[in-house]
Amino acid sequence: MASTGKAALDVSVFAAIVQAEMVPELRPAMTSREFLRFATGGASTVASFPLWTDPGSAAAPTDDLSEIASTALADTQVAATAAEVGFRVDVTDLIRETHVTDLYSEVAGIVGRSVAEKWETDVAALMDDFSNVTTAASTLTPVDLLSAISALEQRDIPGPYVGYLDPKQTGELRAEIATTSASYAVGRDGDLVSPFGDSGMFGTYMGLPIWQTSLVATTSSLVGGAVFASGQALGCYEIWGPRIETQRDASYRSLEFVGTQCYGLVEISDTRGQTLKSAA
Repeated sequence: MASTGKAALDVSVFAAIVQAEMVPELRPAMTSREFLRFATGGASTVASFPLWTDPGSAAAPTDDLSEIASTALADTQVAATAAEVGFRVDVTDLIRETHVTDLYSEVAGIVGRSVAEKWETDVAALMDDFSNVTTAASTLTPVDLLSAISALEQRDIPGPYVGYLDPKQTGELRAEIATTSASYAVGRDGDLVSPFGDSGMFGTYMGLPIWQTSLVATTSSLVGGAVFASGQALGCYEIWGPRIETQRDASYRSLEFVGTQCYGLVEISDTRGQTLKSAA
């Protein structure tokens, strides 16, 4: 008896069924814009952030007939210079017509995420620039985190504070919380032990909101996250935000997807931040 198997009809069988939904690319976590101080835009690529210097405290006059001396006030400033960043992908007509997905939508998303990753890379690069540093003995513990917060408080830095850490650092905090017998950790902050839907937001520990991303810089085998005063320590001058545009190139039979952004980041006040280092 003759039987017909796959080999006999192989030319009429699909080599593979390609799914029409792509798995997204892996990216570092994106954090937030809310802890930056934004400058007002204008007709310049440079924005200045002015700061008052402390004129000192009041003093008692010698008596009720003594004149109170005038104190001269002083200020200082730091500047952020905006520059363009960009990312481009060209999609040919042929691949668009023959691809199983809505390729234009997929590529637009990829371009937008690439521009966002550059932004986050530049924000993360500021974290280990604070001259005041708390360094863990090895892995990061809640005590190290609280020491960094205390260092800010001892310099009279007003809150609110925010933490910006590497996932290795937040993972070590989570492990400490999971294994400690302290009632504070297992109660109020027990949710930090569970997985998170948004990997950019780690959670809140003892009132401190903590963001995480793998873009935190590693130097000399130490990752350098930070705790700093929100809206005071770091500034941004943004001429335009993330922008995705398309342009048709008929001679190449393709559509260009171009993502751009124009901004500058700066450390406004070094004393308002505390770099927090631990073993990489």
